[in-house]
Amino acid sequence: MSDHSRRMFATVVRREQVDLALACHLIAAEAGPETNPVETSRALDALAADTARVLAARGATARGHGQTNSDTGSETASDGGAGTLTGLDLRVAAEALRESLGERAGFAGRESDYEDVRASLLPEVLRRRRGLPILLSVVWIEVARRIGIPAYAVGLPGHVIVAVGSPREHVLVDPYAGGVIMTVHDAAARVRAAGVAFTRAHLAPMPPADLLARVLGNIRVLAARTDVPRTRLWAVELSLLLPHHPAALRRERGELRVRLGDFLGGARDLTSFADAVTVVEPAASAAARQAAIAARARLN
Repeated sequence: MSDHSRRMFATVVRREQVDLALACHLIAAEAGPETNPVETSRALDALAADTARVLAARGATARGHGQTNSDTGSETASDGGAGTLTGLDLRVAAEALRESLGERAGFAGRESDYEDVRASLLPEVLRRRRGLPILLSVVWIEVARRIGIPAYAVGLPGHVIVAVGSPREHVLVDPYAGGVIMTVHDAAARVRAAGVAFTRAHLAPMPPADLLARVLGNIRVLAARTDVPRTRLWAVELSLLLPHHPAALRRERGELRVRLGDFLGGARDLTSFADAVTVVEPAASAAARQAAIAARARLN
């Protein structure tokens, strides 16, 4: 990624309204500089146009059967009701997204995607129609936004889904399963399966910065597992550009820099980490200082 692209990423992720598609595209640009943000946007626009047609047809069908928003009531959609939001039938909107993106376009995930970095890169997800839950959720959210459907990411433990609507009134969908509609009980079961007690707080909107940190974290974990330090390094470096990040990322970058031969840069990162955690983690701080000394010694 060029310095210009990194500056753009740093700017995008700090805006009040984060452009998720652009931010995810810039992440992918680190892995493949040939990616074009215009092509990514056009691909999402085309999917949105198809979804708008499906939504219009479904709306016409509902009207043909005499169904109106007042007929569906205002039951919270995550409990299985249709739900309405400023005149929009949320169940119809969720079904339109499922039909367009899940059925017609074929977006979904497979277990093997967890071993493929392409499943975390938006342009590749748009091309292959496959990805991790979090990237597929970005596709759903960005398509919905383009046609005026409110939607946001819900970060369950180990699995990201999408809420179509508002925090008060919504329909839950699982893009990884092709957009199948979930009930709140389905979501609760997923949380409990991860060994966590479920509360309604688990259905709160996931802040964009947290979503992007999770995308980059997936890349870092895969790169560590497959021993690809350069991929892991750029994922760490982009993570450090987010508004909030753990101090441990600076230690991780320092260790990776040393491993890749940037002894001075690695020593600086390790020292910076040591300074940041001296009071709260004295043992980790001391170890990082010792590693920094050893890195500098390799310059002699």
